Amino acid sequence: MATALRFGVIFALMQFVWLIGEYLVGLHTTYINLHSLYTNLILVPSVAIMIWGLFARKAELGGELTYLQALGQGLGVGATVGILSVGIQYLFFTYINPNFFADFIRYAVDNQLATLDAAEAYFNFINYAIQAAVFAPVAGLATNAIAGLFLKTSWR
Repeated sequence: MATALRFGVIFALMQFVWLIGEYLVGLHTTYINLHSLYTNLILVPSVAIMIWGLFARKAELGGELTYLQALGQGLGVGATVGILSVGIQYLFFTYINPNFFADFIRYAVDNQLATLDAAEAYFNFINYAIQAAVFAPVAGLATNAIAGLFLKTSWR
């Protein structure tokens, strides 16, 4: 479980740096129209960290990794990330980019992508925190369900 916690922390720190990077290059302001395209690139470091974690867990177990251990690692990393993501988002949306939600609401409404009510319902801290807390364990499990097929030494 220590490996899952360690890689959960690494993953959460990567997310925080990613958010700051998006903000610094203008994807939350000047180039907000490109945010939905470029934000998906976070999948590359996300999958890399999950696979790195699986290799670390396998090494920790003397080169043996069952499929269930791979799934457990993914769930452990995902749960850790889900918990830490709420705090990371709070720090980011409160202190680094407090205008995030207002800017995205305005962009969605101005470009007729959503009504004001729909945009306000989606772009708020509570919704983002819930999404992060629920999505991270599911994504961790799904990623390791696939990667575990290639790295497992047995099914048990």
